[in-house]
Amino acid sequence: MFKKGKLKGVSNPFKSSKSTESNKDDSAKAPKPKNIGPGNPMLAPTSTMKKFTSSNPLNRLFTTEVVARYGFNGKVVKVAYDQTQSLMALATDMGEIHVCGRQQVEVVFSPPERITEKISIKEMAFVKGIYLVIIDSKDTLVVISLHNKKILASTYLPVKVSCMETDPTLDWVVIGLESGGIMIYDVDRDQMSDIRIENLQKGKFFPREKLSRVVSIQWNPRDIGTLLISYELVTVIYSFLEDDVKQSFIYELEEYAPGGNLSMDYTKRRRPKVIQSLYHPNSLHILTVHEDNSMVFWDANTGKLIQARTLLDVDVNVPQPDLTKARLEQPERIKTVKWICQNNPEYTSLLITQIPLDKQPQHQNLTIIDLGGTPLYTITSYDKMSNYYSNMTSQKLVPLPNKTPIVDVVPIARKSPFYAGCHDPAVVLLVLDDGCLETILYPSGSFTYKASLFPQSLSWARPETTAMVATSVPQKLWLGLLSSANNKDFILKGGMQAKKPARVHEYRSALATGHANGSVRLWDASFGELDDNSVFEVNLARVLNMGSNLSISDISFATDTLELSVATETGVVALFKFEVNQFYDPEHKNKDRDMEMRFRRFSIGSSKEMLIDVRDRSPETVRQGFMPSTVVNAQHGPTSALTNSNIGFVAIAYEDGTFVVVDRRGPAIIYMQNVRGLPGIKGRKFTAIEFAIMEYGDDGYSSILILCGTDVGELVTLKILPDSGGRFVVEFVEIKQTNDKSPILKIDTFEKKTTESCFATISKMQDLGKGVVINGMVVVTSETDIRFVDPGKSKEGHKSFKHKIATSGISHITFINAVGQKQSLCVLIVLESNGTVKIFTTPDMKELKSMQLPFPIQAQYIRESSVLRNGDIMTRTGKFQSYLFSTFDQRAIGLNKAYTQEQVEKQDTLYNPGLKIPWRPQVNSLQLARGTSYCTREQLDLLLGGERRPQSKYEESEIAIGTISLRKETSAPNSPNMQNDEHAYKKPVSRRGRNSGYEYFRSMSRAVENQWDAVEDGINEYATAIGQAMNDTVEETSKDMVRGAFGF
Repeated sequence: MFKKGKLKGVSNPFKSSKSTESNKDDSAKAPKPKNIGPGNPMLAPTSTMKKFTSSNPLNRLFTTEVVARYGFNGKVVKVAYDQTQSLMALATDMGEIHVCGRQQVEVVFSPPERITEKISIKEMAFVKGIYLVIIDSKDTLVVISLHNKKILASTYLPVKVSCMETDPTLDWVVIGLESGGIMIYDVDRDQMSDIRIENLQKGKFFPREKLSRVVSIQWNPRDIGTLLISYELVTVIYSFLEDDVKQSFIYELEEYAPGGNLSMDYTKRRRPKVIQSLYHPNSLHILTVHEDNSMVFWDANTGKLIQARTLLDVDVNVPQPDLTKARLEQPERIKTVKWICQNNPEYTSLLITQIPLDKQPQHQNLTIIDLGGTPLYTITSYDKMSNYYSNMTSQKLVPLPNKTPIVDVVPIARKSPFYAGCHDPAVVLLVLDDGCLETILYPSGSFTYKASLFPQSLSWARPETTAMVATSVPQKLWLGLLSSANNKDFILKGGMQAKKPARVHEYRSALATGHANGSVRLWDASFGELDDNSVFEVNLARVLNMGSNLSISDISFATDTLELSVATETGVVALFKFEVNQFYDPEHKNKDRDMEMRFRRFSIGSSKEMLIDVRDRSPETVRQGFMPSTVVNAQHGPTSALTNSNIGFVAIAYEDGTFVVVDRRGPAIIYMQNVRGLPGIKGRKFTAIEFAIMEYGDDGYSSILILCGTDVGELVTLKILPDSGGRFVVEFVEIKQTNDKSPILKIDTFEKKTTESCFATISKMQDLGKGVVINGMVVVTSETDIRFVDPGKSKEGHKSFKHKIATSGISHITFINAVGQKQSLCVLIVLESNGTVKIFTTPDMKELKSMQLPFPIQAQYIRESSVLRNGDIMTRTGKFQSYLFSTFDQRAIGLNKAYTQEQVEKQDTLYNPGLKIPWRPQVNSLQLARGTSYCTREQLDLLLGGERRPQSKYEESEIAIGTISLRKETSAPNSPNMQNDEHAYKKPVSRRGRNSGYEYFRSMSRAVENQWDAVEDGINEYATAIGQAMNDTVEETSKDMVRGAFGF
């Protein structure tokens, strides 16, 4: 994949993650209502963009510049973790490697573009904290420097590789081959050692058997001079000092010995094949795992079999003449075993992963076996040791929520990088065959999906992302919200984020993702511009008390009122609002509430109520955030559109044609109708919804309009009107065939004079009682065309497109013109399904520029794209990947003179030379007294490198030498390492919080009277409450920023 010759000309393979128609009136109108008014990606963007420019001087303002990249190109197939540097590397089946660190630190390595074949990563490991060693599916060995983020070496191996072993302190990579031989590679010198190990099974034990591959290799955790090597029929301990086998282990079953539960032919003598072998952390015992599910424990010194068992049975190597085996209904095969130790390595447990043998498995499991403290080797008999391994302290079965087979298991070690990376982990990462990631807390076995534990890229696969939407949020408000999140429990602590130049915008881009487990996460989309890693997270599993059918299908975020609406795949809609949690109780002191919650468990499916109060289901450990308020259980199937307005109304459209409007202030349903019953309608459902405040027709006053697009290109207009008793009602107004007969994708609005948005906001709602008239225009986008509509009057501009439209949006750009003055421009940005971005003026639809996306796209995901007010476009390009790119050229705009391309392309720092690798464990004094020979690093280097071993060719070698501890430390010296008291869920710390900003809803419901003139006072109170809450949030944010600047 990464041969040296193929890399010629590749300067930087790393990228930081960071025509008017007739106005014929073809509408169907309802009777006019009574007048109630008062009178890196892989390549830099410029290398692949195709730009089509016109003579218009404004076209210089536009480009397609990648701001941020999220997730992975392809699915994750391999993961490696370095405990010392606290970095994680993730490799995909497309050959990409992502190295992630603290918060959003991420460097992406991509194969050269000229390599078109699909290449996957087979083996990957960190070496000496400064190298990342990779073997790909073409058997090419690649060495990457984490110090300068470059490829140091690329070596083609002429033989097939079956496994690989490394040690955190050594230069040597031990490579097992399909032929059964072993090669040893010198990372520092980029050369192969002259020392080769032959196929020991063929040469010394079973010369008549067919050739066996090397099944597994593990370095002795206490002695670098010995290796544990497994072939299919024999496992050996090989000594470099003796250049010979020290001990061998052959698992042979006599007739009628039951063996593992997958051993069927028990009437014959047999040798179940080895699939893995591993050392006990003290190196005195070993475990061999066999294809019949036998787990065999041996004495490493004498070679004596101590205990052969399965997950359920013991002494399975002992013949039983009367044996009769029952066939397993749902057999599972052991795939891997991790021998995990606590802080004290004598206290151990086994983490066993199993894969179903059925083609369509109903479940798969993990098993955690707690072995407890290991008996003292010198005073414990074989019988007692056998009893120790047969009578476990505890055994726990952990069912996986995902039925996809596990392909990799990575413990996140806390104490040291030794013991095969299994030293006191609190979290274990599982890589599944479909590319999704699962994380379990160890040793409890509980699954956690907490987003802040890992960088955002992992969130796209933890679990699978099922929905995505981006929106623009006022900058000060958004930064205040991020400050209140205060996520500081991230596991990865390595690296340093490059400071990217901040773009000058009134709005920031917020990203919301929905996932298969019912969770929704809100991030800052342009994370490279911020130092924080804050994320807001809500989970519908707790709110709905459901464990399945939770995949998120729709998300709507009201940025002014900080409300969130979320729909599941079955059509259940949950409403959230940002506020202080009235049920905050991290210590669980309120026992009465716990008991009440248990009795009030409900099932959404059996509930007859349409609106269900779920405020008491707020998470007790979150002090402030998006708290659940109401569940809308309409039971009309999946949703087709969902919009949470900024004035307290939520509109929900269902696939069966049902349309519901909810007033959150009650809450109350103020409208419910099947759209197929509307007069003159041709469509069967709504596919797009927006709330606007503008004049309809010749009313002479502005109204709250609900603008709905159908699946056949119609625009349906409804009004929200005040009713007696402080309620609101919805009234149907008209239906107009505005577009070609294809689904409406997006509805936008703008005021004709100012070009400002006409979307419903609190400030516009305040002006309703004043009789302010907003003369607006509606932009309706379908799959094939875009139409400008003057509501209640006429259809204006129209534009058809050759390629299907993915999305569109109105954006505003402020720039420095030729005479040095600030100038504003309102443009319509259109993203086509083939990846073309077109910029048009409004409302005359003159094309300013056409550009091509600088990255590959997938048609099935591009529909989830969003065009934002600040000119950003969020585009999903694959199952696990999306991009945020800007259509505005920051250099041409001229608002930020310090914005340079060099700053934009600056990469994150990965390697910290100040961190030391801990002292490597050694054999104890008793073993040394018994004659055990111990090999030093110098001896091993001489044995494998020879007396003529050349000097290292890399500066990384000198840097790494200074980071290896030569004596035993009493405590870990590295600050980025996770200490023993850290775990996935930190105990919350009492902090000064922000006001929720939601008192205005109660104020609004009290103040609304029967007509608009009576609503005015209530609107003012509504706005005052919001303003006070937002001011408090911004003020507290400013204080946080000052504290942060001084290190408080």
